[in-house]
Amino acid sequence: MDTRTVVEFIRLGRFPFLLSGFIPFTAGALLAFLLGARFTPAQFLFGYAAMAAAHLSVHYSNDYFDADADRFVETTAISGGSGVLPRNPALKPAALYAAVSLMALSVLIGAAFVAVFDYPIIFLAFGIAGNLLGWFYTAPPIALAYHRLGEVANVITFGLLMPGAGYFVAMGTLDWPFFAFAVPLCLYGLVFITSVEIPDMEGDIAGGKRTLVVRRGRIFAFSLIALAASLATAVLAVFALAGVFAPVNFWPVALFSIIPLALALRGFSRRSAERAPALPHAVANIQGYFLFQGLLALYLLLVVAGSLFGP
Repeated sequence: MDTRTVVEFIRLGRFPFLLSGFIPFTAGALLAFLLGARFTPAQFLFGYAAMAAAHLSVHYSNDYFDADADRFVETTAISGGSGVLPRNPALKPAALYAAVSLMALSVLIGAAFVAVFDYPIIFLAFGIAGNLLGWFYTAPPIALAYHRLGEVANVITFGLLMPGAGYFVAMGTLDWPFFAFAVPLCLYGLVFITSVEIPDMEGDIAGGKRTLVVRRGRIFAFSLIALAASLATAVLAVFALAGVFAPVNFWPVALFSIIPLALALRGFSRRSAERAPALPHAVANIQGYFLFQGLLALYLLLVVAGSLFGP
């Protein structure tokens, strides 16, 4: 490969978007620590390596299987894939090879993690299930994104798999506190995927994708985003009031949730069926999502630091 081809191949991986997995993974691990888990940095890094390989595999496989559909999509900061394969189809075999290799690497790292740290085999099954969900998000014959199940897959990914992997690595199991924690995260997963689908509606129609936005339109999408963000804030407020995660104070987390909620409500108030006026609000929703996730992880990190180094 020449330098330009190497750069394009790297762009296919969309490496900055690995943060969308690392942040909730970290938040899950930190919450587990605050609820009594004890784990080493080696466990954290080892566990994340398996998850990162799986996440990166999804980036390559999605671009590979979406290559034909992406010809109709205008790439944006939040959607449309990397845009590499429609203009450089010669890279398709390399993308497929990378996707399969990374998925195999993820499973191998997961198996090594189970052996080294004596974890239950269900941890490996959890990792394999995550890899398969990512692969079949766009891969035939299941192709979830093309058969009205793309939103369900994303809610599971962002609400359960990513934070669940971090929690599992730390705690050694998934218990009821984690599944309670996953409820608002699943709602934010719905905010995320619906916002991503808004700019691509016309291209997805041409490419044969049956996304929620394709089926119901942008007006409905903005309404759903506002509802999901409202419910997430309400759930987090209940957690804070009830002390569900004691001794962790969840009031700051509930306050952080006002950021994506405010952006979702603004998008709802200015909702439009047209792409151009809808795009800035879809982007704002994604920014609010990442800001909330980052503040959540940072807050939990500060609480952990306080518990370790405080008086």
